Amino acid sequence: MKNRGQKPQYHVEDDHPGIVSREDFRRVQELIAARKELFYRGSKPSDSIYTGHIFCGHCGCVCRRKVTRGIIHWVCNHRNDSKDLCPVPQIPEAALTAATLRLHNKLALHGQELLQPLLDQLREIRERELRSNQRLSDIDKEIANISGQNLVLIRLKSKGCIDSALALSQADELGRKLRDLRRLRRKVLEAADGDEQIQTTEAILDYLDSAQWQTEITPNLFENLVERITVVSADEVRFRLLNGLELAERLA
Repeated sequence: MKNRGQKPQYHVEDDHPGIVSREDFRRVQELIAARKELFYRGSKPSDSIYTGHIFCGHCGCVCRRKVTRGIIHWVCNHRNDSKDLCPVPQIPEAALTAATLRLHNKLALHGQELLQPLLDQLREIRERELRSNQRLSDIDKEIANISGQNLVLIRLKSKGCIDSALALSQADELGRKLRDLRRLRRKVLEAADGDEQIQTTEAILDYLDSAQWQTEITPNLFENLVERITVVSADEVRFRLLNGLELAERLA
């Protein structure tokens, strides 16, 4: 599960020796920059916040950034090679940005109404699956059994019916078994279908709870909300959220 701000994050420098020295790394970066200058003949390729997030809805190919007469477009790589390879036309970045902002701002205003029922349904389905999970049921029964043994041991010790040293030894053994069973139970829960989707939906709701109205695209949008954008046609794009939910937006 990727940590998208739910837990504290730390950056440690010089934690271990690098594969290459910092000086070698710096020189390599200088060579890369020099070769970019050579191959792009003075015009540097511009990085975009959309890079790697836009895909063609017809062939599934990633879309690339293209500048035509000073206007930025996003076009399927296949169509860029030949219009015969893909019917989905290139889309102006301005239209994509407008649709993305509309989606973000709609979710900032109404995301709780949309996603909370989905989260409730996912939790209900997961609970039903867990109740029918025989392995989990067996683990719960064993935990209850050992907890009962521990309670009997405490009562016997308090009444002086068992030697203190023996009681302590048995209590340690029962405690170890309980820890192992609870650890195993956590692993079973983590492996249950839908658990990651529930956690991701919860993280999206946390993000939307403090989300503000946006007038420009920021990296936070792809880090906390949108996984990918699919260009369906000249008039429509589809957004896949990080929890797998897909929402469509019209292109103005």
